[in-house]
Amino acid sequence: MTLFFFLMSILYGILKFLHINFVPFTYAGYPIGLWIAYLIVAVVEVLLVFIIAMIVVVILVYVFRKYMADVQNRIGPNRVGKWGTLQLIADVFKLIQKQDITPKTADRIAFRVAPYIVFTPVVLGFMVIPFGNVSILNLMVVNFNYTILFLVAFMTVAPVGEIIGGLSSHNKFSLYGALRSAAQDMAYEVPMLISLISVVILAGSYSAVDIVRAQHLIPFVIPEILGFIVFFLAMIARQSIPPFDLPESGSELVSGFSTEYSGMRYGIFYMANFGFMALASFVIAVMYFGGWEGPVFPGTVWLIIKGAIFMIIFLLVWVSLGRVRVDQLLNLGWKYLLPISIVNLLISSALAIYLTGVF
Repeated sequence: MTLFFFLMSILYGILKFLHINFVPFTYAGYPIGLWIAYLIVAVVEVLLVFIIAMIVVVILVYVFRKYMADVQNRIGPNRVGKWGTLQLIADVFKLIQKQDITPKTADRIAFRVAPYIVFTPVVLGFMVIPFGNVSILNLMVVNFNYTILFLVAFMTVAPVGEIIGGLSSHNKFSLYGALRSAAQDMAYEVPMLISLISVVILAGSYSAVDIVRAQHLIPFVIPEILGFIVFFLAMIARQSIPPFDLPESGSELVSGFSTEYSGMRYGIFYMANFGFMALASFVIAVMYFGGWEGPVFPGTVWLIIKGAIFMIIFLLVWVSLGRVRVDQLLNLGWKYLLPISIVNLLISSALAIYLTGVF
């Protein structure tokens, strides 16, 4: 029984208490009132996930700007609000007020849709992250046996928006950024998926909840250290942050695939980047570091702590490393990470066979 159905049952009881009872009218064998409760709870949970994701993005952007300022020995946001805490809100209003320019030669529909293709899957990815375990309830919006496949599907859809945005801009710098993004995604997506398959084999399930429970005694980062390294590097590449920021390389391509974007559409690309960073941090915590597992503190606190640590690591990588060349980036993905992920897959398969007692 998940938190979703628990809340749905409570809402159905409230409807009955208010004499809103549709029991005589059924659909597919269930009362209409239950379906109404189901719909309302679904809408509320989606809104909560969106709000939580936005709060995480706001905090992450603020920490990034202050952290980058400290590392680069300069003053960060410090004017608007206490310690500059309201500067991001001011920047959002500034972006909203700016003119939304669409190039005359651009593919208007694709150009306008691309930021949402990037942003929406990132938010939806949070729906299958198990944020804790309370008694018999799993604190996640959607829980079924193939949540990892659902998560991977959304993580692989997001970069398509970058490619569409670059191709539809009708700008040579945007085109170069889109082609670099496509090459980078192909080079690192395959090792990433193979690393995830290794975890699934070891856990014996595609469910994120089952994967966390399988790490009750020992986190998967220990037997899956090679897979973790591959997955971690792939997550850096998928975020297009240094040293793998070639799709957006400012010193070479102005702003890469997002060169022609302005106003809030550019802001959506910017927020999606930090949203994916937060999502990647939680995915690493769930897949390799036991998710909510931990002593003393509640499970949700442990997951937040683990996710926050990796967010800080990603930010440190961002502000401290230089950009690699295109050939170096592709060589790392195809010549090194791919063979390492395959070796890790074989090791995981052998370990799973040994643990199941086949031999």
